[in-house]
Amino acid sequence: MTDAMEKAVARLRKIQEKNALGGGQSHIDRQHARNKLTARERIDCLLDKGTFSELGSCVNTTGTRLDGREFDAPCDGAVSGTGKVNGRTVAVYASDFTVLGGSIGTQHGLKFIRLLEMAASWRIPMVWLLDSSGGRLGYLDVPMAGIDWWFALESRYSGMIPQINVLLGPCIAGQAYCPTLCDFLLMSRTSAHLWLGGPRMTQAATSEKIGDDVGGADYHMIYSGTCDVVGQNDEETIRKTRDLLGYLPSNYREKPPCKAPSDAPDREVNQLIQVVPAHYDRTYDMHEVIRLLVDDGDFYEIKEEYATQLITCFCRFNGEVTGLVANNPSKPGSTMEINACDKYYRFLQVLDAYAIPLVTLVDTPPVVPGEDQEAKGLLRHVGKILDTYATATIPKISVFLREAYGDAGSLILGGIKGLGVDLTYAWPIARFAVEASSINYHNAYGKGLEDDAHEGYLNRAREKIDVFEAARSWTAQVVDEIIEPKDTRKKIIEALDLTRDKHEHLPERAGFLNTAPT
Repeated sequence: MTDAMEKAVARLRKIQEKNALGGGQSHIDRQHARNKLTARERIDCLLDKGTFSELGSCVNTTGTRLDGREFDAPCDGAVSGTGKVNGRTVAVYASDFTVLGGSIGTQHGLKFIRLLEMAASWRIPMVWLLDSSGGRLGYLDVPMAGIDWWFALESRYSGMIPQINVLLGPCIAGQAYCPTLCDFLLMSRTSAHLWLGGPRMTQAATSEKIGDDVGGADYHMIYSGTCDVVGQNDEETIRKTRDLLGYLPSNYREKPPCKAPSDAPDREVNQLIQVVPAHYDRTYDMHEVIRLLVDDGDFYEIKEEYATQLITCFCRFNGEVTGLVANNPSKPGSTMEINACDKYYRFLQVLDAYAIPLVTLVDTPPVVPGEDQEAKGLLRHVGKILDTYATATIPKISVFLREAYGDAGSLILGGIKGLGVDLTYAWPIARFAVEASSINYHNAYGKGLEDDAHEGYLNRAREKIDVFEAARSWTAQVVDEIIEPKDTRKKIIEALDLTRDKHEHLPERAGFLNTAPT
């Protein structure tokens, strides 16, 4: 090696060693004191050992603040590159809170933008490890720092490659939109906060005092529904991210990773009749049904504590990834209201984007009526599900366990063939009706109601039709086959195998226009 090369290599190593320390040991100690890992420790936790390949390791921003003080920002507070998770390549970006609070300057923003562009071009998932104070205010830098490009690229590549945001610290103001544009948001209960305006900003702008719990992981899981998965701390949240990636393809043209099945596809599930009561007024936990049906009892739940009357999760049947949506009668009536509708709609969008089959387990009364729900746009929210379900081209399998009433069971959970469900099975105790109510409409409405209408329509609306009546005629468009509960797993796997090569295209706009008269 020549002297010139030795000096150049020594210079490279010196820069990389300096930048690897981020904001310095004192800031690293402060990060650890907050029970948070550093950016590089988080990357090591996410990726398979020794697979991280950094991009932009020599970036360094120096300058003067508006108050005249000088600053030094190794890597401009952003560590980025590629690596492997369970042997599959991903792109990873981590904001470094030890460097100017992980704030976004121009180079920081461009490093992320370029990495996302490359991830889309290479068709690999993009993972964010976010811990940032937001825009770099008070510095001689571009105020927006390219964050407008973040929004644009996230939206343009949505559904092309999985985008997973792992929030491990603060995320505030304009940057707070970024996690909402990703496919999934995971948050650490210990350190994550997501606000449009934090407590101090909100009080300054509106005089309203909000609690410190507002914007935390549990808040966004239980109340806003923004968060998909909560981990106790950095390590657990990142481990759950690794698990989630195992259910997703690298891009929309690939299939999710398949595991060699260790659970017999023809396994009978005799325990189901002990879990699900034959009496319609008795509740049970649908999680137990799912655990009995899926491979090895393993599933990955999304939005576990939000709209808990509906379960959305990833699982495997005979080794292949499936999205599963199920009512949960152990929660308030397993009814569908606007939050449950949003939860279902968003999950269905992801399944359709990445060609993951859908299985629904149905046991529900109708959509909840009432002034509060109507005022919040119940019809609009149900309409989003109808549109997404009808236009989803993935395999769609439904199983009716006990009850399917009104809009919730018959329409939005895949009970009507016209919406595109491929196969529907029903247990022998299943029953159907327009509604579940037992109200006496003649008394409720009073005078002016024709006597024959009460018998001819209003009573019929809540008449319960058992599955054998529904199955007598194909024109009922509800049940393809009545099955014994013990055969449910076997029939789901059979249906998924039958629909594996399903080929369906929506009408093309160009073709539609070509048929118009000239």
